[in-house]
Amino acid sequence: MDDHTCARETKNRLANRKWLACKLVKKLRKYPNLRHSDAAQYFKTKCDLELNKSSLTRALGDARYVVYGDAAAQYGMVRDYGLTLLKSNPGSTVTVGVIPQPNPDDDPIFEKMYVCLEGCKKRFLAGCRAFIGLDGAFLKTRHGGQILSVIGQDANNHIYVIAYVIVPVKNTENWRWFLELLHQDLGDYKKNKLCLISYMQKVCNIYRLSLKMMFIHWAADYIC
Repeated sequence: MDDHTCARETKNRLANRKWLACKLVKKLRKYPNLRHSDAAQYFKTKCDLELNKSSLTRALGDARYVVYGDAAAQYGMVRDYGLTLLKSNPGSTVTVGVIPQPNPDDDPIFEKMYVCLEGCKKRFLAGCRAFIGLDGAFLKTRHGGQILSVIGQDANNHIYVIAYVIVPVKNTENWRWFLELLHQDLGDYKKNKLCLISYMQKVCNIYRLSLKMMFIHWAADYIC
């Protein structure tokens, strides 16, 4: 069989702006901080395409508008989402905090949101261990923010989500707001004999245990 001697073609007219943007939308949803060089490398590796900078820039701009535009528009539907939760889960608690604008005619800006579903609340009080863990994580999106969660532990030692909030930053004020609403939903933690532990306490306990084990081994070797 004769060896191919024709040059490899890395240009394709069918790879137009619309097609490129469609491909990049999927990548941006998975990698929100996708850079221009990353997109170029993706098409080079995946599709064997070498794209000029202007074409890729326009396509990446279109894809970002689709992804980030959709995300921004969804904040305008937060109240509808909350009402839907209350309608489908009677007895739940959904609280939305907003930042009012100087002009009364302007829509307020979303700030934070608290969600505690009735089913999760009742099942936790009825059948889970009297243990509550507090934790938080960053939301890796263009709009940022953090999600704070309160979790329990069921009889099978599985994680059980009780409530969660979306806040701009994890600080004392937002934790207080979160726990005050949780207190209203679950009742007095002393009366219900609930034990609360934060993610920082877990680290400290492990650190103290490590120090204790180090001292035991050191004492066994050097103390008569």
